[in-house]
Amino acid sequence: MKKFTFTLEPLFNYRQRLEDFCRKGFEEALGLLKEEEKKIERLRELYRQSSAEIDSLKEKGEAPVELDIHYAYVEGLKKHIADQERILREVNLLAERKRGELVEASKNRKVIEAFKDKSLESYNKEARRREQRESDELVTLRYGRNGDEK
Repeated sequence: MKKFTFTLEPLFNYRQRLEDFCRKGFEEALGLLKEEEKKIERLRELYRQSSAEIDSLKEKGEAPVELDIHYAYVEGLKKHIADQERILREVNLLAERKRGELVEASKNRKVIEAFKDKSLESYNKEARRREQRESDELVTLRYGRNGDEK
């Protein structure tokens, strides 16, 4: 009996490559998400430090002009934080979309993989059945010869 060949092997290989591509895209999106989270955390830390510095300057009785400069800086940080939160939401949506694409690609590959497994199982079952039939024929032929000689 000839060797097992899966007729949909090219489709299976394509879906595997597509899944790998989607996995890479998802991993890149997760990396980008982590970078954006680090950026926003740095901005929030700068905001906390600057607010503490303003409090310290107030206690020291610093000149209003100096305080105005610090207030303007803190307001700028607030805007940057708001922008970064928007960016973070967008990147989070991107990561979720990439996750969905990966899940879909994985499902599609698994469908073909299950069909391949069933095809192989069917092939093996047929091979065993043929072997058994050939073995039965050999036994019958031997028995027939031995029965004739008696």
